[in-house]
Amino acid sequence: MNNITTSLGQTAELHCKVSGNPPPTIRWFKNDAPVVQEPRRISFRATNYGSRLRIRNLDTTDTGYFQCVATNGKKVVSTTGVLFVKFEVVGPSSHRKSRILVLAHP
Repeated sequence: MNNITTSLGQTAELHCKVSGNPPPTIRWFKNDAPVVQEPRRISFRATNYGSRLRIRNLDTTDTGYFQCVATNGKKVVSTTGVLFVKFEVVGPSSHRKSRILVLAHP
């Protein structure tokens, strides 16, 4: 997983690309604790390629180590990246998404 640096108020998307037979179950962690979804701010969902974690309206407290763990009963794989949120306000005209791509194959 790549490390990313972004600014307050931005949106970060972390993508976990996994495949396996049987299909894996994916869990997200921040600093070794399970990521807790927050309505309209922190969400994760299954995708055709694995899973996506999205964090909107980033705050400096969102800075941390993010880990994607994929398990399918036969194998467990994981990867970790760092999200660093700078204390720098970016105007709405320059809103952009930061992305972390995860490649894991159980």
